[in-house]
Amino acid sequence: MVSPKSLEPVHDGGAVHLLSADGLSAWRIVIGAGATESERYAADELRRYLAEIGGAELPVVSDATPRQPSEIWVGRSNRWPSSAATFSEDPAAESFLILTGSDYLLIAGAGRRGTLYGVYTFLEKYLGCRWFSPEVSRIPRRHQIAIGPIQDRQVPALEYREPHCCEGMNPDWAARNKCNGHITPLAPRHGGGVKYAGPFVHSFNDLVPVERYFESHPEYFSEVNGVRLRKETQLCLSNPAVFALALAQVRAWLTADPEASIVSVSQNDWDNPCQCPACRAVDAEEGNFSGSLIRFVNRIAEAIEPGHPHVAIDTLAYLYTRQAPRRVRPRHNVIVRLCSIECCFSHPMESCGEKMLFKNRPGTGSTFVEDLAAWGRICDRVYVWDYVTNFANYVLPFPNFSVLAPNVRLFARNHVKGLFELGANPPGGGGEFSALRAWLLAKLLWDPTADEHALLKEFLTGFYGRGGDPLLRYIQAGIQLVETRHLHASCYDRPDSAYLTPELLAFAGECFDEAEKMADDAAVLARIQRERLPIRFAQLAALPLDAPDRDAQLDAFAADAAAAGITQLSEHIPMERTLSYFRRGIHLTHFGRYEGGWSPFDNPWPMEK
Repeated sequence: MVSPKSLEPVHDGGAVHLLSADGLSAWRIVIGAGATESERYAADELRRYLAEIGGAELPVVSDATPRQPSEIWVGRSNRWPSSAATFSEDPAAESFLILTGSDYLLIAGAGRRGTLYGVYTFLEKYLGCRWFSPEVSRIPRRHQIAIGPIQDRQVPALEYREPHCCEGMNPDWAARNKCNGHITPLAPRHGGGVKYAGPFVHSFNDLVPVERYFESHPEYFSEVNGVRLRKETQLCLSNPAVFALALAQVRAWLTADPEASIVSVSQNDWDNPCQCPACRAVDAEEGNFSGSLIRFVNRIAEAIEPGHPHVAIDTLAYLYTRQAPRRVRPRHNVIVRLCSIECCFSHPMESCGEKMLFKNRPGTGSTFVEDLAAWGRICDRVYVWDYVTNFANYVLPFPNFSVLAPNVRLFARNHVKGLFELGANPPGGGGEFSALRAWLLAKLLWDPTADEHALLKEFLTGFYGRGGDPLLRYIQAGIQLVETRHLHASCYDRPDSAYLTPELLAFAGECFDEAEKMADDAAVLARIQRERLPIRFAQLAALPLDAPDRDAQLDAFAADAAAAGITQLSEHIPMERTLSYFRRGIHLTHFGRYEGGWSPFDNPWPMEK
């Protein structure tokens, strides 16, 4: 497995550098005369945090000034020592080097983001800074800032890292935790992010809109049971006109956004692949619907490569295309994004034998792990779209903390290059321990070998103070429950799921009572009380409809959730609508009626208890 710690810090008894003492410093920060906006921002962030930690304001100067002792070199400059000559300048790697010499500290990185990541890592690893959430950080205060010898080169295990949740979409938080996703609005000062031209995903209808073409050319769209579909359709991938229109649109997106490095050519978010004779013949030869998709995507990728050699075409292995084809191989400039939506999320994928939690779906006949390995054997750039919350009921306990690290390590071992971790992302968030999941995932996406248990404890203490200990006991109880009883968890679970037992909820109440009593101040108490909302929601779901105080408890819950900024309890559905169903004992199972599972291509339906 790739680890970013390819060269560990060396402490050889060399001199200790005293960067500041009692608010005074002889050091200065040096940047290149032609420094990028991100490098200048990295230098300013270093200056600002050193002042906050030690009280000394270090000047930032250009490398056009004469060399002097006690300099911190940030980014590319004429100061580079010969000992840094082997540092990788691969712009895709985002690698960085932190290096001390006799009278200098070097922090420099590759590409647009490496130097900024190096600065944040220096502040985090060597000075103790933490950015737990956009609102909560830990910046130590010291009379002296002293560092010993450092030789630390890091290369991320993944080229694309995006914990997509409310907290993760804050660009400053994302940069400080070395996340580089497309949806997060990373500015030039952050070095930007991995950028898509056109839509991020499910782009078939953007490539060839059914609203524009169906009346005159129904043959452009899916034929199912001998009928061309207008509603919930895909594209007919064997039709030459469809290819020409899609290619023209891809080129238009790239012209409009020349800095983008990826374009999505991917199926719409439902079923119904084309089964016309020509498409069916290709898929029969390939053994799977992914055959016609990859052949189509390969042709797009080949056509755009001469004019855009730095661009990759991204497609999905999702629902009916999850299984790899028999013969065709994705081109070197094709990314296949494998989606884990049908999986169990309470047990590590590698040890859970459950193939499909959507029992009304045909599935691939293989486990996700088997499909992951198959794609890894034939594709140079596999990304994974993973799911880390309950989309049917964001504000419910979700017992997946024990699977996050094992699953990330599984992906890394199978040569996955990018991870999109889809969490509770509506404005205001609302997912259980959403900030914790975002921070923990950010650390694991950079370094899959990181100690997740230490990270979990550190966050709980840093975010909830002394109340973190009882919250940890509650989290551990949920993990133990699903492990000992072997209870599966889907990313579309109901409030009466088997793992939400009365005993667990009662124990959770005791843990939160204790945590609230131990809160260090009003701000910490508010965080703990917000985190208690999922427990309250599950307890409300278990109440009989005629419970005398049910309506009053629902009103209190609704008021507290709104005060916490929560806008959605279920994916794409306003909180008020979810609560209106809830009052009548109806729970949303976002992707269809519950019949042992969900149909991920149906419209949202409420489900009677």
